[in-house]
Amino acid sequence: MLNLDKSDVDFLVTEHMADEVTHVLKDVFPRMDAQIIPEMNRRGIKKLYFVACGSPLCACQTGVRLLEARSSLRSGAYSGMDFLSEPPFALGPDALVVGVSDSGKTQEVCESLAYARKKGAMTVAVTKTAENPLADAAEYLIDYRADCIWEVHLLIVYYFALRAMQEAGVEGLEPILEDMHRLPGILARLVNEVEEEMKALAERASKWKMIYTVSAGNLLPLGYKEGIITMLEFTWTHGCSLNASEFRHGPLEVVEEGVPYVFLLGNDAFRPITERSLRFVEQRTKDVVVFDVRRFEGGLHPALDPLILFVPLEFFYYYLSLYKDHNPDARRYYGGLAEY
Repeated sequence: MLNLDKSDVDFLVTEHMADEVTHVLKDVFPRMDAQIIPEMNRRGIKKLYFVACGSPLCACQTGVRLLEARSSLRSGAYSGMDFLSEPPFALGPDALVVGVSDSGKTQEVCESLAYARKKGAMTVAVTKTAENPLADAAEYLIDYRADCIWEVHLLIVYYFALRAMQEAGVEGLEPILEDMHRLPGILARLVNEVEEEMKALAERASKWKMIYTVSAGNLLPLGYKEGIITMLEFTWTHGCSLNASEFRHGPLEVVEEGVPYVFLLGNDAFRPITERSLRFVEQRTKDVVVFDVRRFEGGLHPALDPLILFVPLEFFYYYLSLYKDHNPDARRYYGGLAEY
């Protein structure tokens, strides 16, 4: 097992997570209410498009799922390359385009905002600081100045979605907004409680050469984030993200002893679908790790499940990398180390 000082590892973002979520709730949301939401109303915004890459894109996709499930507002989440290659046909003055990038230097996201501005859309940059190309490309800026980007990005994207739906007359959203304010205490508790258990699970999983990650519903983007982005980029473990709703169409046939799986279980309408896949898999292999939100916090609105499960998952993949004798911050190609 690789021995690292956790404080020196950029990947692990648990130390200040609860405080950063509090900052978003108490400082960022009021700024959005004061500066951005009124402008959305003034400009008659009827469409919400989010543009990002990697983990931020997964946060955007989670927010769009909420919009699609609860409203008739037109919305979409796009990888920067997809947005530039095939922009939304309905892009125009009644559209909001939100670009999300922690560094603010993701070229295709910056170019997407510049393109959207030329089409007359309202543009907002969601990024860590005010001093970067993405901030320069947008009309409006949310500089959150925090490190735990999954929690921060998803909360901000959710707030865009929830406030837009409220302004459109959608009812029944208050429980989500109210439960958001319970998050800091719950996240702080989980950071203190789950690390050792996740370390033990990671040691077991480190023997596996590849892992299938199965999820559904509003956990599907998180399943991709962890099962593809985190696992491949940060732990150098081969794997694939699978949709439990489609599990019997292909994945079913390769289930056997020795094939390993990670399952994400939430509290939304898709839980029975994922449980069905899990039962089938557990009858045929012992190499299964289950992250069930009910084990960590079962009393919040299901929309917040991706924010809760991130804590155990963060520790799990951190220690998975270490047990593979790999520094999760190490790269051999990404970030300009090789031409792409």
